[in-house]
Amino acid sequence: MASSTRQSRIASEQLLAGASASLELAGELFAVANALQSSSALRGLLSDPSAESASKEQIVDRVFGKLSPATKTLVKQMSSLRWSATRDMADAAERLGVRAVAAVATSTGSMEKLQSEIFQMGEVASSDSELELALSATRVTAEVKQALIANLFASKVSEAALALAKQATESRTDKRFAAVLETYGSWIASVAGESVATVRVAKEISAAQTEKLSKALAAVYGKNLQINVEIDPSVIGGVHVAVEGEVIDATIFTKLTQAKLQLS
Repeated sequence: MASSTRQSRIASEQLLAGASASLELAGELFAVANALQSSSALRGLLSDPSAESASKEQIVDRVFGKLSPATKTLVKQMSSLRWSATRDMADAAERLGVRAVAAVATSTGSMEKLQSEIFQMGEVASSDSELELALSATRVTAEVKQALIANLFASKVSEAALALAKQATESRTDKRFAAVLETYGSWIASVAGESVATVRVAKEISAAQTEKLSKALAAVYGKNLQINVEIDPSVIGGVHVAVEGEVIDATIFTKLTQAKLQLS
């Protein structure tokens, strides 16, 4: 990420911190992100460093006139920042929407629940190829996807998690719905001051084992980690841990593979 976009993203997060976080604000930020992602012309106009601020503010009022004054003010302030690429402002708006959801979860003491719900929804989608395709296909309308999300999860997860799942069907962050939710999980973990540890095991582990693993990883990385456990019978036994691109592979499958290579 170029330094100008990094600085602008940090500045945007600071602007968001001064606003009153709500799911309504998150929804409006998602609407802004989706509009920017779908229109290269709009992205260009609002991220053009040579354009006058007054002109950009008029565009925001004209395009996003139905949004709340607080959201429009935030978007106007974002348009005055410098972005390395036109798409960066859209990505930043989506991140802000996720952060707004995280702020609501923090204020209600439901952050851990939200993180668990995001992970579980991603697991449901990734375990069913037809469902994943339906939620990820560009030819399926947003209305159809969101109706499917509501039917699947509305009675099982919080309103905050449902809002993220619906946005994930429209996001351009990744082509796959489950991968978008995984990205959201990472963003939320960073808000909570944590990183995500994805743990693959052959069968379910107990709460005590999870707690022991959490403490061991916290000691290694010097910070708390959100533990997401995936059941994968192919590992046979042992554990496979991935944290921020770093992998700790202590699975029986890998050991057997290495033994075969040494014998061949």
